[in-house]
Order: sequence, then structure tokens, then C-alpha cells
Amino acid sequence: MSFDFDDYLPRVSGLSRGQHIYRIVDFFSAAQAIEDGCLYVPLASTFEDANEGIDAAIELLSVAAGPCAGITKHFDSQAEFIEYQASVANRNYVSCWTRTRESVAMWELYSRDHASIQISTTVGNLEQAAIQFSQAEWSPMSAIADGSHEGQFVYQSKITSVKYDDLATIARRIDRRRRAYDKLDANGKIPRETNYANRGVREEQRAVEYRFAALEHKDLSFAHESEVRLIVSCVSYDRSTLQVAIRDMAEMEGRPSTDVNHPEHPRFMLAYARAILREEAWKRHMRCKPYITIPLHSGFISEITIDPRCADHKKHFIHKYFKAHGIPVTQSSCFGHAASAFAIKSRRKIANDKVE
Repeated sequence: MSFDFDDYLPRVSGLSRGQHIYRIVDFFSAAQAIEDGCLYVPLASTFEDANEGIDAAIELLSVAAGPCAGITKHFDSQAEFIEYQASVANRNYVSCWTRTRESVAMWELYSRDHASIQISTTVGNLEQAAIQFSQAEWSPMSAIADGSHEGQFVYQSKITSVKYDDLATIARRIDRRRRAYDKLDANGKIPRETNYANRGVREEQRAVEYRFAALEHKDLSFAHESEVRLIVSCVSYDRSTLQVAIRDMAEMEGRPSTDVNHPEHPRFMLAYARAILREEAWKRHMRCKPYITIPLHSGFISEITIDPRCADHKKHFIHKYFKAHGIPVTQSSCFGHAASAFAIKSRRKIANDKVE
């Protein structure tokens, strides 16, 4: 019996574990991460970008908009579409990084006080931290045994490169297909598929064409960020949803077909409990807490870079702080004066050359 679909290991997509990634934060946040040994990760719904989570809604909309409309979820109104998008953003935590080491745009956007720093790590280090967090926060079984707690557990996690698309163009394209389908359907020109195997193939092909995954896509206007994301999806529970899980699990345990002595039985029941709580949280539109903190192992931060515009007295203090914690401090080349890097001596004074 396999439960690969319910594995706690984060999925690393399209990235090597040796890939260096970077993040610009204020000095206090970096110092807190070092002192407390943890990474602060907020809900996607707290971000300024109003499109966070829209990719998950577009995926369902696009799959429901073709010849097999209705085979998956569809939205009856724009309000329902936006509600679904918000529900995705309210249960997923996102830690944002970039593959770009030097970027004037990133310093300008995320270091408004000219005193922030850039921390560096690797995809492998981020994965290790995510694994340790998921292992500790994976099982709700102790809460089910108690039956009266409120909390949440990790449902799944992944580390992925962000893909950039013109979301407005995609929305118009899907909308045109939907209107065209409805017109043809009203005129009786859509053949009714009787071969469900063929219908499944077409549905899969269309899903691939418009394949989105939650929080992995952003609008093309953000492409300069070259973003890498750790996404941690969580499920919240309270006393009422725990009672549902307790009831349904007892019913499952009492079935004649349930082999309680099977070696995989405890793992099966854990997967079942997680599925019940996820479904209940989904139906009740439960929101996760505003942020999580992921413990960091020693050496997670490999180096830091101080904003090259930082005032000298602040730069000296920041440099001393990180040096005391054994973290190398490097110099950024952004905003630098290129002429100062040249060490070329002319054979004669250029100023004496005559200009004809």
C-alpha cells in the first residue's frame, strides 16, 4: 500500500539543490532569524500582490471551460472565483527568494532605508529546513486524541521557481473559449461524448495546456524578481472539525473490511484523518494563522551582503554583528562607480591629444 500522495517531503521542482538563492530583508529580521534560529514565513494573503493564489482558481476555471465543461469545478460568478482565490491565499505560507545575486531593482524595492541586507543560502538548505518543519507539524493525531484543541498541520510543501505570465491575456483567452463553447452548446453543436476514456484524454490535454499550480505563477510585470518560493500549505482545525474526524475514523475502524493489524494501518488512518480535516476546513472556509516560523539549522545563512548605499556607521555595525556570528560579509557591486575599477595607465596623457 502506497501513500506517496500524502508524503511530508517537500517537492523541489525545476531547481538544483546546490542553487544559490538570495533574499533582501531589513537588518532586524536577519538578526532575529539568527538569534531565534528561525525563518518567519507569512500567509500569501498578507502580500501586497492582489493576484496571489489566482493561478489555482484559473486552473479550475480553464479545465471547466472547454468541451468537457462541468467535469471539474466551475464558478458561477466573479465573486465565487475571488472567494476561491482568497481561500488558497489564506492557507498557504510563502517564503520568497531570488536566483539573482545582484539587482539594482531588488535593492530599490526592498531596501527603502538603504540599510537592509541580502542573505544567501541554497535550495538544499531551504529544503532541509522545510523537511524538519514538516516532520514536526505533519500529524494531527495528538489533537484528535485530545479533541478540544485549535491548531493546524502541514498538508504539503514545495520549493519551485515562479513562472511569469500575462495573467490578463490568459483570462481573456479563457473567457473567449467559455463564451464560444456556451454559444455552440446552445445551438446543439457540441457532440456529447459517450466514450469516457476519450473525454478523460481531452480533459488532461487541456489541463496541461493551461496548467497552473497554486502560487507558482505571477504576472509578467514581476519577472525581474526571478523568484524562488518555498510554499507550505496548512490545514487548520478546531473542536468541531476534530469531532468530525473522531466520528468518521471510529466508523472506519469498525468496518469489517478494516484490517487493524495491517502494518500500514496507522499510516492509513493518519492519511484518512488528514483528508477529513482538510475537507472540513475547506467547507468552512477556515483561515490559517497569519504566519509560521520554520527552525533553521546551523549554517543556513552562508553569507550576507549589505546594501551598497548604506551609511558607513551603519555598515560598520552590521559588518561587526555578522562577523561575530561567523557569517561572511560580501560587497555588492550595485550602484558602484565603474571607473574606480579600472587600473589602466595610458602611454601618454590623453588630455594633451589634439582633437581634429
